[in-house]
Amino acid sequence: MLPNRTVFFRGLLLVLLAWTTTARAQVTTSAISGKVTSDKGEDLIGVTVVATNVPTGTKRGTGTEPDGRFSIPNLAPGGPYSVTVTYVGYKEQTIGGVFLTLGNTTRLNVVLVTEAQQLNEVVVVGNTEATKTGAGTNVGRAAIQQLPTITRSIQDFTRLDPRNSNNSFAGSSFRYNNITLDGAVNNDAIGFSPSLGGTSGTSGLPGSSARANPISLDAIQEIQAQVAPFDVKLGNFTGGSINAVTRSGTNDFHGSVYGYGRNQGITGRSIDGADTKIGSAYHDYQTGVRLGGPIIKNKLFFFGNYEIARRNEPQFYAAGAPGSPVSIDLAQTISSKLQNTYNYNVGAYGDYNIYANSNKLFGRLDWNVDDKTSITLRHNYVKSEATNLERSNSLFKFGSQDFVQNNLQNSTVLEVKSNFSNKLSNNLILGYTDIHDYRSLLGGQASVFPAVQINNVGLNAGNGYLGSNQILLGSDREASIFNTRTKTFEITDNLTYYTGAHALTLGTHNELYKIDYGFINSWNGRIEYNNVAQFLADQPNRIRGTYNIADNSYANNYNNPSAQFNINLYSAYLQDEWTVSDRLKISPGIRFDLTSLPTPPALNSTLVNNPANDARTLNQTYQHTNWTDLKNNILGKVQVSPRLGVNFDVKGDQSVVIRGGTGLFTGRVPFAWLGYAYYNNGINYNSVDLNNIQPSTTSTTGPKYLLNQDPNKIYAQLPASAQNTTEVNLIDNNFKMPQVWRSSLALDLKLPGGVRASVEGLYTKVIQDVKFENINLIDNATYFSQGPTQTPRYAGYTFPGATTAATKVNTAFSNAFFLTNTQQGYRYQLTGSLGKTFANVFDANVAYTYGQSKDISNGIRNSPQSNWELNPALNVNNPGLAYSNFDLRHRVVSSLNLHHNIGDRFTAYATAVLTFASGSPFTYVYNNNFFGNGQQNVQLAYIPGSAADITLVSRASSTAPYTVEASGAQYAALSSFIDNDPYLKTRRGQYAERNGARTPWNDQADVRLMVEARLGNLSPNAAGVVAPGHSIQISFDVVNVGNMLNKNWGRQYFVPNTFNSTLGTGLSQVAFADAAGNISTTYSAGTFNRPAFTYNGSPATYAIDQLASRWQGQLGLRYSF
Repeated sequence: MLPNRTVFFRGLLLVLLAWTTTARAQVTTSAISGKVTSDKGEDLIGVTVVATNVPTGTKRGTGTEPDGRFSIPNLAPGGPYSVTVTYVGYKEQTIGGVFLTLGNTTRLNVVLVTEAQQLNEVVVVGNTEATKTGAGTNVGRAAIQQLPTITRSIQDFTRLDPRNSNNSFAGSSFRYNNITLDGAVNNDAIGFSPSLGGTSGTSGLPGSSARANPISLDAIQEIQAQVAPFDVKLGNFTGGSINAVTRSGTNDFHGSVYGYGRNQGITGRSIDGADTKIGSAYHDYQTGVRLGGPIIKNKLFFFGNYEIARRNEPQFYAAGAPGSPVSIDLAQTISSKLQNTYNYNVGAYGDYNIYANSNKLFGRLDWNVDDKTSITLRHNYVKSEATNLERSNSLFKFGSQDFVQNNLQNSTVLEVKSNFSNKLSNNLILGYTDIHDYRSLLGGQASVFPAVQINNVGLNAGNGYLGSNQILLGSDREASIFNTRTKTFEITDNLTYYTGAHALTLGTHNELYKIDYGFINSWNGRIEYNNVAQFLADQPNRIRGTYNIADNSYANNYNNPSAQFNINLYSAYLQDEWTVSDRLKISPGIRFDLTSLPTPPALNSTLVNNPANDARTLNQTYQHTNWTDLKNNILGKVQVSPRLGVNFDVKGDQSVVIRGGTGLFTGRVPFAWLGYAYYNNGINYNSVDLNNIQPSTTSTTGPKYLLNQDPNKIYAQLPASAQNTTEVNLIDNNFKMPQVWRSSLALDLKLPGGVRASVEGLYTKVIQDVKFENINLIDNATYFSQGPTQTPRYAGYTFPGATTAATKVNTAFSNAFFLTNTQQGYRYQLTGSLGKTFANVFDANVAYTYGQSKDISNGIRNSPQSNWELNPALNVNNPGLAYSNFDLRHRVVSSLNLHHNIGDRFTAYATAVLTFASGSPFTYVYNNNFFGNGQQNVQLAYIPGSAADITLVSRASSTAPYTVEASGAQYAALSSFIDNDPYLKTRRGQYAERNGARTPWNDQADVRLMVEARLGNLSPNAAGVVAPGHSIQISFDVVNVGNMLNKNWGRQYFVPNTFNSTLGTGLSQVAFADAAGNISTTYSAGTFNRPAFTYNGSPATYAIDQLASRWQGQLGLRYSF
């Protein structure tokens, strides 16, 4: 039974929904507030204040309170607005050119003079700048139109926030962001989007996996990125809150036809030394049309946009190409092996192109019902598809790995904004979104083949092709069964009551999800080899796969989702925006969040109702909830988030402003992490994991055992011990959504000469975050006596009465992945910025941020298994606090905007965005896993301080025994590698840290040159107004202009995320040694307890992005009217 407070909370939500359907959703609107006084300093009551949106003629008015204060909420961002102030006996005053920013309140204090006095100009105390409390960045329509962008994505503009790096805000996971469009959620809720979103840069958004933007940039009015908004109306994030609002029609018909494109002719040459062109097949263009205008002047408006995008691009690092991890002879050898043994065409290993296509349609209606109420209805449709094959200098994929990712989105939003009186306003948002993601193999389902992974690959045939790279071939393990659908209904309602200096808001926000999680990981089977030689000999070291126990056919699995569940996010909040004085504003508030799973995942009774499991839990290196205590009573409890925001205008003219706040923020996890617990439970699906298979000359196995079988008997030829075990995913009791305590303090200054300056500190402390464990691992640890002496080695345990050592707590299960919470983690950022506008023709801004972020599990993967298997740590089930994948360190961002009128008809623009970042973090690891913990090859490497810290061995042939290498050649090569690495040389005699190393700085300068020509009659009419007329814009964007100036500049470094941003050191454990130097192939805790390594001389290195490191031009042509 739910706790009483939860029942009460749900009841409160129902009351709110019933009562407030007739409250301001600040994520879509702006506001104007201020105070009206007489020239004698008297507060004026009953003054009429009317704000008119000049383009639409929409008017919203109010009257002043007894203390002279007023507030006009529910205003559309942008403008310009004209604000008229009238009062009997005083001169009417009008303030024009007022522009509003999304989600902010613009302050406007006005002094009225009596009619008897001569009025030379409007007296405005202070200014019309927006007031804010927390950290964030707003990007208006002008910046969207003028700044350089070739992807035309929202992320091209949120990068202007200096605390953002690769769509990670304030050092948090990109999966912890919350993105809204017109106040409605627009996230990849399931969480399958890639970490960097591919070439579109759309990580975390619907359609990311298809490299498509979820909306045309031409349909967006303003973008806002916030990391510490202390307004309780914003929630469901612990990273960044990204808000965008769309454009509307006006009283004038306006439209545009546009096209942007790039190809080989305006793209730089390769940076690999070959100086080659990118290829004639390369192209990327986006073309569209938009139209808006009145249906009924001042009353009803429409806006529409249609856009198509077509992209075709090459994949670099073909076999034998410069920097490729695979030689042509190795690729041919592998291809021939598969063709001759399995009659399987492994696909292209030479040049390869992938494509991404999308169609977008957006429509919006705005209706001013009367002077108190307006209604907006809009719909957004996106259909996209893309092929997916990516290679790097450490990962090679054959063409058979490619697949088509399809995405279909439909999103409808209805918003009702009501100003009932001077004291009461309301904002209601209803939204419905349907997102369908599905994948298909290029050769159709008939081409399905097990996913094959070959580790420790090198270029040198004379060394058995041993190295630190990986090869993937066969069908992609995440594409054989992938058919997901998310339907979301949401309601947001905010009722605000104004009384004196207080604006009291009572509101609710609710997201109701229906998830069809039609994904089966490795339905086609997954086979892993330690090296090329074992692949050629059909001797894998690991075989995995998941199958439907009842009916494992493709049709059944594809058309019947593996998991179907609902998840509901409820919230209610109360806030007081208190204008304490003309200089001080505080906003205390409290938010209540409740996540509900109406039907929790089923528990496997064999596992959790078995006291023997508790008896076999040794608790040596990690602890967890007792097996018999697991009840699946997850989520379902209220999380409370009190907040306080402060804005203090020290001098009353916003020349010195102190702002900040503190509070709790509750977010959400990708629903895929929950979905695994629904289907991977050993009840409806089994997951095979045959691990640590020892090579044998008399017994071989391989892909043939997973081919040409009845789908219900796909693993029938594997050992019974593998067939009869399965994987299970569990969630800890009382599991909670992520929650952080975040505080900021900032000082904004207006310095002499019109310079704007700001200094801001941001600190985040984890209250609840995620932790992944494998609790079926027998917790009996031994430790090596040389090298990695602090890493537990799990060798199993012989329980009383048993004759063999057990490696699993419950032998009926291969793995039991456990999602739980942790309270460890923190992050902080210090930011300084400067800006100045010169004569209204040149605007320059620059900001610098220093930040650190530490966590124990960054949650970068989309499954609990991968999050555990690919998390480098000394203790795999109790990882210590370490640098996050999202650790920012140093980042500088600058935007420059110059425009100049050339006569009456021409305006020239030159704009630039410059970013400088101190690289990306990565981890140095061993080439293989020899600790018996079941992880992949992500074990933190111990960096020897001297030759005495490591045992290096060699052998005369592949069949000869290993002996200690006497020549010292391997250690000399290893020592040279360490000494020439700026990070590793500081870690001698210590472990490499998780994400302790960093790639070189990534510096990029993007430039846009644009000329606008105005057509038609430019003479003013009788009212002195020039008609909008027609115009033509010609633009040329250059991304990474530094590379255009110097081929060695602008290189973009990264470490592929395939194995969680890890790089092999070239050290592979091949045997065990004792203190005397004797070698054994078998570990012994008392004698042969030193790992013996070979150093292959070719450790992996970070990659250079072969496309982003070239300069890329884009031509644009736009006709507007």
